[in-house]
Amino acid sequence: MAPIVWCRKMMPADDKDDQQDRKEEATLAFKTAYVFDISQTDGKPLPDFARVNGDPGAYTERSRQYVTSKSIVLGHSESIGSAEGVSAGGLIKLKKGLTSAEELSVLAHELAHEILHRDRDNMPKEKKVRETEAEAVAFVVCHGIGLDTNSASSDYIQLYNGDKKTLLQSLERIQRTAAEILGAVMDTESKCDTAGGKSCVAAAA
Repeated sequence: MAPIVWCRKMMPADDKDDQQDRKEEATLAFKTAYVFDISQTDGKPLPDFARVNGDPGAYTERSRQYVTSKSIVLGHSESIGSAEGVSAGGLIKLKKGLTSAEELSVLAHELAHEILHRDRDNMPKEKKVRETEAEAVAFVVCHGIGLDTNSASSDYIQLYNGDKKTLLQSLERIQRTAAEILGAVMDTESKCDTAGGKSCVAAAA
C-alpha cells in the first residue's frame, strides 16, 4: 500500500464567495503499488555515497564534550533506520559502528541542526534548506580539522536538491555555526573568515 497526499481547498466559513481566503486541507489516502527488491532488478550496481575519511584524533571527543556542554543528550543506537544520525530538540543519536571520521561529520551535522533549527520560529521552513545548512556546517568543520570529505557533503546536499544558490542564501548562518563549533573543538577562534568561509561553503556544493 502506497500513501497518497493531496490538498484540497476548503471554503471559508464566513464568506463562501471569497475565493482568495480559501484554505487548503491535506488529505491522506492509500493505493496499491508494485514494489521490487533490488535482487529482482537488472543493471549496473548502484553507486555508494562517498565517505568522510581521515583521523580526527582528539577532535571527536572534544566535539562530544561540546555537545554535552550545551545540555544536549548524546547517545548511540542501532535503531534509527537508515539514518546515520538524528536530532530531536536536545537529543542527538548516532548510529553505532561509524568510523571516527564519520562520527565527527555526522555529529557536526546533527549539532548544526540543534543550533540552527531547534527554535521552530526561527528555522527555514523547507527541509532542503535545513539539510543543506546542516551538511554545509559539517563540511566546513571537517575541512577545518583536516578530514578528507571528498564528495560526501555534495552528494548529501544534492540528495535534497540543494545547490550553490541555497548555500549562499544561508552563508552567514552556516559560517557563524561552523565557526562556533570549530572554535570550541579547536580551543581557539575559527580561521573560517568571510572570504574563506565562502570558498568552503561553495565547495560543498
